Amino acid sequence: MQPSSANTSLPSPETSPTPYPLLSSDEALFHACLENLTAQRCHIQCKPRLLEILHPENVAGFLKICQRHIDFLIYRKGDWLPMVAIEFEDDSPGKASRKTRDRQLVNDIFSTFGIPVMQVHAKDINHMDTLVHKLSAAWQQRNANLEIMPPPSEECAPTPPTTTLLAASSSSSAKTTHLNAAACSAIS
Repeated sequence: MQPSSANTSLPSPETSPTPYPLLSSDEALFHACLENLTAQRCHIQCKPRLLEILHPENVAGFLKICQRHIDFLIYRKGDWLPMVAIEFEDDSPGKASRKTRDRQLVNDIFSTFGIPVMQVHAKDINHMDTLVHKLSAAWQQRNANLEIMPPPSEECAPTPPTTTLLAASSSSSAKTTHLNAAACSAIS
């Protein structure tokens, strides 16, 4: 008879790996702002590996992408089609060495598929109007790219394109931006 899991002792902290949060505090704040701005009009994935997004047979250099990730990926609601990739920059120690090395690779890969890559810095959270403008422009660019090179039909269910990512219409964007900035600030 095997011992129950309740009786099994755990390895000592000195010998076992220590789990850490998926997102830094700045990344978590930015994710909350994205959730608030988009009001569930899309899906937001945190730190997906490039290998999960791209099929290895479509990308040369499997070894270049197998351990790389993008910080955030925004998908279209309904068919989960990737729409906007976001590289988030803050002052995390691991990011400084990765940012220069990976930026060109990520930009090259996503541009091949017509997916815009946004560079967002942690300080951009304090400038909601700029962030809203960048997100809207990237979403519109992706919609335009989909007209030129649509995704393979076997990968995505046909869905009419969503023309806007953000929950607010253009007529009420100033008021909503103010509310969203306040909501994001309250999270921290």
